[in-house]
Amino acid sequence: MVLACGLALLGGCPPKRGGGGPVVDTGVGCPPASGVYVASFQTPDEDHPPAGAPTAPPKGNWVLPLADKIVPSLEGVPAYATIDAAAASAAGVPAPPTNIWLLAPGAAAPCRATIGAYYAASVDEGGEPNMTYGVELAGCPAPPDPNGTAIALVSDAAPTECKAIAPRQIAQRLSEPPAKEGDPWKRPTRETPIPEAIAGAIPARACAAPGCEKLYAIGQVDVGGKPVAYGAALNYMTVPDGAADRPCDWTSDDTFAGFFVVGPSGAPVRVTEGQDHPLALTAVLADRGGPKVLLAEGPGEYTAYALDGGTARVGRHLVWYLPHPDAYAIDRLGPDCSQPEH
Repeated sequence: MVLACGLALLGGCPPKRGGGGPVVDTGVGCPPASGVYVASFQTPDEDHPPAGAPTAPPKGNWVLPLADKIVPSLEGVPAYATIDAAAASAAGVPAPPTNIWLLAPGAAAPCRATIGAYYAASVDEGGEPNMTYGVELAGCPAPPDPNGTAIALVSDAAPTECKAIAPRQIAQRLSEPPAKEGDPWKRPTRETPIPEAIAGAIPARACAAPGCEKLYAIGQVDVGGKPVAYGAALNYMTVPDGAADRPCDWTSDDTFAGFFVVGPSGAPVRVTEGQDHPLALTAVLADRGGPKVLLAEGPGEYTAYALDGGTARVGRHLVWYLPHPDAYAIDRLGPDCSQPEH
């Protein structure tokens, strides 16, 4: 099975809970950061079906990752299989929360999920072989993107007052979109300047074409008309002599990726705790009381931070699978050189 990332047991299996589906009645606000998870939509891999799968593979379902474990080998291990409570406990999988609501992109309201069986999925992407564990979720519709994720909120009542606010783009200097698939990467011809409010917090150096290309993308989250967080990625690309038309021969150095909260003084403060690998700002959760939680994600990893008075404290951090090390390069904004046509 393919587990989408990013942008991470005791007793018997949790009892199945009815009432799955969208909820539109008035509810409560955001849970604390410790009650914010990330759910992933997993789709069947026809080349590696789960053990005991029917002839017609399932269309996919939501899962809630809970743990990861490095293993010596994946030989003979199914790509995906449900497991019982004893196997989950032996693997060190923590108990899942009892009341989960999925807040999917574009959804009008959170959807209450029904907790199902535990699962174990093998991950072998060229790095260390590892197993990711969690529980299956039912009762909520599939996302438009089959590799989609959803914010999972732990709440006894419907958290309908909790809204996820994604970063809006405020500045960029990136390649022009290709006219058609397969067209070569082109140098930027337009740019939006980096606002002064965040420019001083991002590393800068001299860079002028044709020997250097500066690429960047800056996002900002506003709550109540005021900025509360920024996300930034920046690359300086050096163009060797004679390689102006071969962008895959350029070198990307002095790269930067990170996110910031607006501190008590109004200046951006970079957040670095709770990150085994670089994470990117995903959203800020807010309700009538203002911003409550900042969520940052990366491949197989996420952290939920409690926001309070311009500070961000780690409330929940999870590494739920280990991809190939190249997957962590979230700061690369240059050409995609993985394809021969580039």
